[in-house]
Amino acid sequence: MSENHQKHRQLVICSSLTFIFAIIIVMLSLIPLNQSGAFSGHGIDKIFHLIAFGCLVFPLSLTQPKWTITIIFGVVVFGGSIEMIQNFFGRQASWADLLANTIGSIIGALAALKLENRVKKWWPK
Repeated sequence: MSENHQKHRQLVICSSLTFIFAIIIVMLSLIPLNQSGAFSGHGIDKIFHLIAFGCLVFPLSLTQPKWTITIIFGVVVFGGSIEMIQNFFGRQASWADLLANTIGSIIGALAALKLENRVKKWWPK
């Protein structure tokens, strides 16, 4: 398999993962919460935001490290868009959620850049 074909395959796989993560994030961000406020106490939901947006950024930053700043920017805009429309779904927008999304995106991108060479050794050839 040529190197270009391998890189294209990696991009398709990581783009698919990113798309799946984005769909999951949209679904979880827009379903109305029950009145008990599950997962909202003590800031635990911010950890979920960090993890979710870190996972969202990781695959594409891993395969396309030159795009990392653009990927982070796009994901932050995506997170902000979700926050803006949450009011239409019985949820409340939150600056703290947007901040957690942004920090998670940066952490995910940094992890991808740090692990890039190690992970690429495991890719199927």
